[in-house]
Amino acid sequence: MPTAAAQLTKILRDFNTRYRASLSAVVSRNGVPIAWALPADMRPDNLGTLTATILEASDVIYSGLNHDPPKRIILEAEKGTLIAIGVGPKAFLVAMIPGKVDTVTSALDQTVSSIRNLLQQEERATAR
Repeated sequence: MPTAAAQLTKILRDFNTRYRASLSAVVSRNGVPIAWALPADMRPDNLGTLTATILEASDVIYSGLNHDPPKRIILEAEKGTLIAIGVGPKAFLVAMIPGKVDTVTSALDQTVSSIRNLLQQEERATAR
């Protein structure tokens, strides 16, 4: 997926620049990083594994209550908000933004849509 990874990285870098996100990545549901725009000292595999673990734990909690899995996970702290949002059955977007999630909700939805479309195109091309 070299071409798709480069396109995804561009989408992520554009998101980071426009919304002052300190990091963003597209990660497979099992924690493997697909594309990322991270600080130089951050390892994409660590971010992927840890975020996938949080998502999986929340899925277990919700399924234990017979609820559909959550659409997004939001972790708020004083210096930023970490958000993980599914972009399809096989991947998710994770981003760290300054402030509260309300300030970038529509931007996140647009970014998720762009990533989802690109991954679906890549999947169709691979299936041929």
